[in-house]
Amino acid sequence: MAIDTNKRSSSSSSNYSYCSSGNVRATCYTVNARTTALQGFHYSTTGAGGAECPPLAARHTSTTKLPTTIGRARRGGAACTIAGECERLFCGTLRSVFLGEGNLGRQDPLAMGVRNHHQIPTDITDYGVHVRRYSDRLMDSPSPEMVGPVQQKGLVSDWIEVWDYVGGIRFRGFIAEKEEEKAMFVFFDQNVVGGDLKAGLMALLELCEIDYFSCSRLVVCLDRETDRRAMDTLTKDLGWIGFQLTTLNDFTSGEDIISDQWIFMDMET
Repeated sequence: MAIDTNKRSSSSSSNYSYCSSGNVRATCYTVNARTTALQGFHYSTTGAGGAECPPLAARHTSTTKLPTTIGRARRGGAACTIAGECERLFCGTLRSVFLGEGNLGRQDPLAMGVRNHHQIPTDITDYGVHVRRYSDRLMDSPSPEMVGPVQQKGLVSDWIEVWDYVGGIRFRGFIAEKEEEKAMFVFFDQNVVGGDLKAGLMALLELCEIDYFSCSRLVVCLDRETDRRAMDTLTKDLGWIGFQLTTLNDFTSGEDIISDQWIFMDMET
């Protein structure tokens, strides 16, 4: 993967500072999409003395020592910022599928599955993923038949922001839940792709396994505007550790929907 060890995060995690004697490697803040409750988790190792169990132990740190009123105000502001910054990365496709906004306003077009049903599909590949693309004019959003029940109810349960102190990277994403199955989606935008992703990916995979999230898979969303050579290297490296190119069919009514802005790769956790 792309390596850039010179980048370092300047963010402070003092509100969620307590952990064991281990070294903090990453911190995750999560905002409940329905209640806006903010919680935090630290990931740490014990350094030369050996790793905790699990190696990057997730420690729940929702308590703080701030005065109640100040603490609530700060947490409320942080929750709004995290949720807003995560949602800002949504394209029209993601809004339609996960927020149920398929019928609201003009959105950027879906890469497939959004054209008139009378048109004839043609077979294509998208970085190796075999999907169907329709050849005529684009519509604004997927039809209700394709997206299904999510038109009435959003699928996002939590917004997440993860600070990887080893690679100096901030990840943003969300947890999607449908029919008691949960997946963690993380955006690899231009600010992420150029960094050292290895430690961050390890933290994300372990984050999926903690009880609060219990995600069965991790989905990374790769920015299509990434330099082609860097994208080829990144997809190859992700494939080497077990990621596969995928679509959003598990969150729709069976249609292999992809995005014009993001390429999706997933891995079971």
